[in-house]
Amino acid sequence: MIAIKAQAWGFDLMIATALFLGGIIIFYIYSINYPIEGKKSFEELYYEGSVILDSLLSEGFPSDWNAINVVRIGILDDEKVNETKLERFYNLKNSDYQKTKSLFNTKYEYYFNFSEPITLSSNGQVINGIGFEPISTSTTNLVKITRVSIYKNKPVSVNLQVWE
Repeated sequence: MIAIKAQAWGFDLMIATALFLGGIIIFYIYSINYPIEGKKSFEELYYEGSVILDSLLSEGFPSDWNAINVVRIGILDDEKVNETKLERFYNLKNSDYQKTKSLFNTKYEYYFNFSEPITLSSNGQVINGIGFEPISTSTTNLVKITRVSIYKNKPVSVNLQVWE
């Protein structure tokens, strides 16, 4: 009779050990695959930047928007950069940067430019980009997204930098 009790106790010990080791293995697998905060932040920045750039590379809403009635900022017409809309975007950023961030539905800073300087059609002023250019000492988690569009009947790289 004593031998039967010892065998039952030994069997219980093996099951408990197996469950304990299984729990430890699951914990380590979960902790190794747990997303790191920096990676999550990078993915969020990339997503936000893609949404902003998708908005900019559209007609916007309404299609002939201005600073008063704009719902979504867009600079294209017929899949080419509309210089009037580009200048409206520049002027809106200069007058109310926070409104542009609100229209893009983002909390992040942004800087938008082309592979060549932008010439404003109303006064011929040449600008490098729209937004605030990132400063290497104060930026964290900078993401740059590049697409191609047509500006002044030439293909250009369209760049958007987003950072915290």
